[in-house]
Amino acid sequence: MSGVTGRLRGALPWSETRVLALLAVALALGAPLRTMYHLIDVVGDPTLFLAVSAVSLAAAALLARFLPPVVALVIGVVLFAAGLVWYITNLTTDPAIADLLRDTAALLSGRRLLQIANVRLWVISFAPAPVFLATYFALRRWYVTAVMAAGTTLTFFVLTTDAGVVTTLLGVVGGFAAIGFGNLDTLSPPDETIPPASSDTASATGGDAAEGDAGVDSGRRAVLEQLAAIIVLPTILSRAPSVSGSALSFTDESGTTVEGSLLDADESLTVQGDISLTPTVRFTVESEEPRYWRVAAYDRYTGDGWVRTGNASPYGGNRLTGPPGDSRPLRQSYEAESAISTVPAAWKPIRYDGEIDVELTTHRGFQPIEQLTAGDSYEVTSEVVVATPRQLRDAGEDYPDRITQRYLQLPDSTPDRVRETTTTLTANAENPYETALVVERWLQNEREYSLEVDKPDYSVADRFLHEMDRGYCVYFATTMVVMLRTQGIPARFAVGYTSGEQVDENRWVVRGLNSHAWVEAYFPDHGWIQFDPTPSGPRESARQNRIEEARSDGDDSADTDETGGESGFTPTPTATPPPLTETPEENETPTPTPNGTDDAGDTPTPRDRSGGGTDGGDGGTTLPELPSREEAALGLVALLGTAAGLRRAGVTDRVSRAIWLRYQRREDPETDVERAFQRVMAVLADEHRPRERGETVRAYLDAIDAGAEARRIATLRERLRYGGDVSEAAADEAVEIADSVVENR
Repeated sequence: MSGVTGRLRGALPWSETRVLALLAVALALGAPLRTMYHLIDVVGDPTLFLAVSAVSLAAAALLARFLPPVVALVIGVVLFAAGLVWYITNLTTDPAIADLLRDTAALLSGRRLLQIANVRLWVISFAPAPVFLATYFALRRWYVTAVMAAGTTLTFFVLTTDAGVVTTLLGVVGGFAAIGFGNLDTLSPPDETIPPASSDTASATGGDAAEGDAGVDSGRRAVLEQLAAIIVLPTILSRAPSVSGSALSFTDESGTTVEGSLLDADESLTVQGDISLTPTVRFTVESEEPRYWRVAAYDRYTGDGWVRTGNASPYGGNRLTGPPGDSRPLRQSYEAESAISTVPAAWKPIRYDGEIDVELTTHRGFQPIEQLTAGDSYEVTSEVVVATPRQLRDAGEDYPDRITQRYLQLPDSTPDRVRETTTTLTANAENPYETALVVERWLQNEREYSLEVDKPDYSVADRFLHEMDRGYCVYFATTMVVMLRTQGIPARFAVGYTSGEQVDENRWVVRGLNSHAWVEAYFPDHGWIQFDPTPSGPRESARQNRIEEARSDGDDSADTDETGGESGFTPTPTATPPPLTETPEENETPTPTPNGTDDAGDTPTPRDRSGGGTDGGDGGTTLPELPSREEAALGLVALLGTAAGLRRAGVTDRVSRAIWLRYQRREDPETDVERAFQRVMAVLADEHRPRERGETVRAYLDAIDAGAEARRIATLRERLRYGGDVSEAAADEAVEIADSVVENR
C-alpha cells in the first residue's frame, strides 16, 4: 500500500494502460461536456463555457501532483456551491426567485434543461466542479472516482433527457473502459511485460511471481468483464425506450405518424424522418368559420427540434387578454371522439369552459391537466386578429424586448449561409411582412411535399434550405421560422390541426391526419400572425388518399356518422384557412417575388446542385454514408479497448505464438535450421517442461525421453553451431521435421 501511495505522491510513470485509462476517462467526461456544449450552443456563444472548462481542467492538472484528495473534494464542493450562488445571484432580478424554485422542482422531475430560460448561465455555473474532479482523480489514478464524477454528471443529463442516446452510450463505454484500463494500471507495474510462456515457467520463479501473476490475472479478468459490458450494453440500450421518449417527437407506439405525440403536446419536439398519416377521428368542432385549431407553440430552436421554455401556470377561469390590436370574437365548441391530451383552440384563446381542468402554457395556450376521453367536451372563446396586409406592412419593427429576447434565438452553430440565402431571397422586401410572404411563397414553390424524407443529423433548417428537395410540414415551418429569425423578425413554431372535414354549415370533423405545423410571426400592435409555408395542394391530396385507403380497409375509426358522404351536406370548396383574417384591400400592391422577378426560373435556388439532394440525383452513383463523429469515436474506443484487453489477457501473444509455430517463411539455411529447432523446442516445452537454465540440449532431450525427430533436428543445429555450414538439403529436412512435430503435437 505504501508503494502505491508513494507512486501517487511522486512522479507517476506513463504506461500504455495509463494512457488508455486517461483517454477513456476523457471520453466519459466528454459525454456530459458535449451535452453542456450543445445546450450552450443552442442559446448563445459557447466561448465563456469553453474558457471556464479549460481553466478547471488546467487547474486540476497542475494540482494533481501535490494536492491531497480530501482537499480536492472540498474544492469541488466549493466550486459547485459558488456556481449555484452565482446562478441564483444573477436570477434575482429576472426572473424572480420563484421561477428558480419552479425550475429546480421541474428538473428533479425530469424536465429538460433547454426549457429553462437562463440555461446558458446554469451550464456555466455547473461545469467547473465535475471537470475539476474528474480530471484531478484521473491524473491521481483514482479512476473509479473520476468515472463517478463524470458519470454522475451524465446521469443528471440523462434524467433531464438532454443527453442523447449516442452521447450517453459514449459516456458509458468510456466509463467502463476507464475502470478496466485503470485496474490494469494499478495492479501491474508500468514496465511489466507478460511473456507467452507456459504455466510451468511461473511456478519455477517462486511464490512472489505467482502472487504477481494472480494480480495480473485479476486485471485480465476485470478488462474482459469491461469488454463484455461494452459489447452487451449497446444491445440493451438499443432495446430500451429512448431517454427522450417523453418529448414531442411526432411519433407514437403504432408507428411514426404526423400526429403521434402531438396528442401529448409535451414541452419539446424532435424532428423525425419518414412518417405516415393517422386517419382516426380525434374531435369534432362547431365554429362559425374554419380555423387552424392550435395546440401549442415552441420558441427555442435546438437545431434538430423545438423546445417550449418557461413554466405552465394555473388557469383560474378568468378572461385572458386578447391580441394588442383589433380583433373579433370566435366561439368554438369541441367534443373529443377519442383519447386526446390537448385542448385545440383558434388563436388567440381568451376563455375556457370545460369538464377537464387546464393550465396555461408560457405562450398563453390551454393545456389539459388530465387526458380527454371520448365524449368529453369544452368551449373556447378566442379573439381572432383583424389586420389587413396594408396594416401589417406598416406595423414596423419596434418589437418589445420580451419578444426579441425569446423569439430571435438561434443556435450559435447555425451556418451563416442560412442568413445569406434568406437575405438574397428577400432583397426587395421593404418590411417584415413582405419578407415573411416572400419566404412563405418561396418554400411553397421550391420544395415538394413528401412524407418520405431522410432526417438530417443536425441543423434541419439549413439542410432543408440548401440540400433537400422535399419534406413535410415540420420541415417547412422550421425552416421558415429560422429564416425569419436571421432577418431579425420574431417568429415561432406552432402545431395543431387544420380545420378538418366540413360536415355541416358550422361543424367540422378533425382526424389525426389533420395534425399540422405552421409559423407565427410577430407584428407590433397586432401580435402573432399565422403563415403556412407548406404547399396545401399536395398535402390535402395525401390526406384524402389516406382517408380513402382507411375506408377501403374497413377502418371504422376514420369516420363518424356524419362523414363518408352520409350527412348529405355538400361543403363549398375552400382552400386551407388563410394566414390573415381579412381579404386583401383593393389596389394593394402585389406580393413581391424574390429579387423582384415573376419568373420562377430567375429565382435563386440555394440548393447545392453539385452533389444532388438527399433524395438522390438523376442516375448518379449513391455513395455509402460516412459514420458520424460519435459513431467513429465509439468504434475507436471499442477497438482500442478490445486490442488492449486482448493483449493484456495474453490472447494476442497466444495467437502470435500459434502463427509462429505453424508458419515458417524460408530464408537462408542457417536461419531456417535455427527457427525450426526453436519451434520443436517450444512444442516440447508445452508437452513436457521448458529447458532449465544451464541445461544442455542433449541432457534436456534425455530427461524428457524425446523422440528421434527431436534428436535429429538437434543434431542438425549442432552442425550449424559448431561446423559453421549447413546445406540447403539439411535446412529442408529441419523445416520438414519441425512441421511434422507441430502438426502431430
